[in-house]
Amino acid sequence: MENRRVKDLAWAVAALGMTALATQIILLREFVSVFQGNELVIGVVLAGWMMLTGAGAFLGRFSVHLSPRRSVPAAALVCSGMLPPATVLLLRTTRNFVFTAGSMVGILQALSASLVLLAPFCLLSGFLFTFFVHLISSIAGENRTASVYAWESLGSTAGGVILTFALAAFLETFQTLFVLLLIDLGVALFLAWRTRAALTATAVLIVMGGAITALLTDRADTWTRTFLFPGQEIAYFSDTPYGNLTVTRQGGEACFFENSMLMFSTNDVTPNEETVHYCMVQRPSPRRVLLIGGGISGTTTEILKYGVQGVDYVEINPWIIGIGRKFTRALDDSRISVIDGDARVFVRTTANRYDAAIINLPDPATAQLNRFYTLEFFGELKHVLNEGAVVSISLLPAAEYQGSEARRLSSILAMTLHHVFANVLIVPGERNYYLASDRPLDIGITRLIDERAVSTVYVNHFYLDDRLIAQRSGEMTSAIDTSAVINRDFTPVCYYRQLAYWLSYFGFSPGPWLATAGFALLLLLGRFSAVGAGIFAGGFAASSVEIVLLVSFQVLCGSMFQMTGIVITAFMGGLAAGALLARTVVRRPGIDSFILVQFALSVICLLIPVLLLWLQTMISSPLLVQCMITAVAFAAAVLTGTGFGIATRVRRGGPSAVASELYGLDLFGSALGALFVSVYAIPLFGLMSVSLLAGVVSAGGGLLCLLVRRSYLTSV
Repeated sequence: MENRRVKDLAWAVAALGMTALATQIILLREFVSVFQGNELVIGVVLAGWMMLTGAGAFLGRFSVHLSPRRSVPAAALVCSGMLPPATVLLLRTTRNFVFTAGSMVGILQALSASLVLLAPFCLLSGFLFTFFVHLISSIAGENRTASVYAWESLGSTAGGVILTFALAAFLETFQTLFVLLLIDLGVALFLAWRTRAALTATAVLIVMGGAITALLTDRADTWTRTFLFPGQEIAYFSDTPYGNLTVTRQGGEACFFENSMLMFSTNDVTPNEETVHYCMVQRPSPRRVLLIGGGISGTTTEILKYGVQGVDYVEINPWIIGIGRKFTRALDDSRISVIDGDARVFVRTTANRYDAAIINLPDPATAQLNRFYTLEFFGELKHVLNEGAVVSISLLPAAEYQGSEARRLSSILAMTLHHVFANVLIVPGERNYYLASDRPLDIGITRLIDERAVSTVYVNHFYLDDRLIAQRSGEMTSAIDTSAVINRDFTPVCYYRQLAYWLSYFGFSPGPWLATAGFALLLLLGRFSAVGAGIFAGGFAASSVEIVLLVSFQVLCGSMFQMTGIVITAFMGGLAAGALLARTVVRRPGIDSFILVQFALSVICLLIPVLLLWLQTMISSPLLVQCMITAVAFAAAVLTGTGFGIATRVRRGGPSAVASELYGLDLFGSALGALFVSVYAIPLFGLMSVSLLAGVVSAGGGLLCLLVRRSYLTSV
């Protein structure tokens, strides 16, 4: 009977893990979309998630005082399944009530909002982990912390697989959340039936009926999105693997949004003309043009005015091409070749040669976008250009006065271009356009327009003054710092400076906040054992490795959105395998075994830079890169899970006390690692240095345990 009860509760733990991981991925996407965010918002929300869950685990030690009623596990699953849809509902409907519609949200505001909205689910999730450890250990008559950890990780693995390969591909956000709720309700109904809790089973059936009705009516997504775009008619929306896309209509104009940020609107000719004509007039009779991004905004129409033979338009998100064909005629001309896929991969593999390359992308506010502002990319691009070809890339909204962060960012881009091309010319417009070529460039834009007899609405002498453009260009060029650091794939300083520029709008500096959080956590560690400190260090190293591997894949192969679910799923599978390994294979799970695992994790971290350099120089297959990165993530997770499983048997105390301490410290370490690495370390120091730092931290945890090893041996 006791064995059957433990197996039943194992299903509840697995369902909890599945819901937690799938909800984490979905809510990360929602916060990025609603708050128009980047990796900084991801890091902040992810850190808040882990800290709140860790706090819930610490609170879970009081679960020993709860009455172990048989209906509690089923009720817990019902609550954990209902909270995610409620969280998304509140996030979408209250965003423009709390913050001004259309305004940028500061990082502290985003952090505050995320903590408030995530608190109910995360606190409950962490609390239930400790609760289930206490309940299952009481039934089994032994400490089952490692088993619960393994079951939760297995459930998380299943959640990652289901979300990545099934739900996310076919369902919208609320549809996915309702399916997850129904799975939780199914397990809850099973538990209620097994324990003969008729009242609980009846309540579960009622909630299940409501969830099925909501799923079949399929109106929640459309209704809640209207709150994000007040006064506009939503003509189209879709949650894609690359972000949310929305098309709205207002006053006869169509507006195209990605993650709630306006990409462009119809009838807005100024940015299209500046993007194209500043570059195209530099060379007579260009024959073939490479366009990276923004092809459906109208730039293709402007390019075709030069009588080109062909335009290769590369767009990584095929959904953007889909809405472009549906709502515009920008891609109708037969001379336009549309390429679905990563532009870096296309540039490395194409046999075509170009007279002009227009990089029409947003600022490098994410690690993904930074890849198109690096020395390596400009070098790859030069190999597919004809002699004297022109490259155009833009940065920052133009302004009469540029602050220090804007000047640093401008200097980094200009000097990175100078390392590849002989001439760089800055042309101010609505944005600052950087033209690069091995042949001379001409700042007389309107004169060149007249000479080429190109028909334009805005870029002509009626609206622009060549003398004023030349004056402003000269001022910006003279402000360039020729000693600026070069932006590289694995050292994304442009990305860091773009984040600093964005944060300057809000007067926020992440350094003091990270230092304060780190100091507070170090004080917290002083209250726990050396093994607890080792678990904290392992969590920090593991989360750092996970983020480094994701960003590395993005640098090498393109968008990491599709890869995120795969890596996280592999990581959770590794945690489960490690925890089971610690319980079934490790014969003497003592302090020596724990120290060995910490040092082994350190070795993996220290070897990652070697792997990345090898992948960058020797491997061209994205599939092989994906397999290698997934394998490393799995290996690091196996060691992390093994270390946790060993620690639960080394650390003395009751099951709930051990589970709350170790699980909480693991999550706090992971939170600090995710926040520090994504917000500060990778942009400033680069991927290689962060990998080495993670290795040092893991080795530090092992060294600390080595110093107090004798006390653990004598206590056995």
